Amino acid sequence: MRQPQQGDDPVNNRPIPERSRLTVALVAWLLLCPTGSPVRVADAQTVGPLDQATIFFSFAPWDGAAYDIEIPLEHVEGAAQPNIRINIWGYPDFPGPKTLHFSGKEDAGGGPLRGDGRALFQADLNKSMPERLVGEVSFKSLRNDSPVSGTYEFATLDGKRKFKGSFLAAWGNKPAKAIR
Repeated sequence: MRQPQQGDDPVNNRPIPERSRLTVALVAWLLLCPTGSPVRVADAQTVGPLDQATIFFSFAPWDGAAYDIEIPLEHVEGAAQPNIRINIWGYPDFPGPKTLHFSGKEDAGGGPLRGDGRALFQADLNKSMPERLVGEVSFKSLRNDSPVSGTYEFATLDGKRKFKGSFLAAWGNKPAKAIR
């Protein structure tokens, strides 16, 4: 009879396939790691803990496809429910690393200065006037069938508020159905 080895199934005394071990490790990671911590708003030089975020299928202002990422912030002076919203216009699929830059002057009307999207800060989510942000967001990958992780660094146009952090975004909805 074969002696049990490290990595064997303890019930059947057989080696556990590599794919099964990876699946169990991935599930454990997904259950434990996404809890993250709230975004720290500061001029920190390093990216802090992973922040919870949500990514949604959406529409660009001119009726094109888009993604919206909402990153709730823990505490910002003078803000009741602070939030960063990143609009990514088009229907991008980035299988590898990609960085998007925002000037804060993107044309939401779809004109020649529209860029890849825009970034906004709201002091009170969906209740206060959004402030445009300048900066960038970087993704490890952006695929519509898996969680999206990345980092961001933004400032308001007047430079009074600065935001820097990392996030893991879960999908909050399904793609919109197109009626033709």
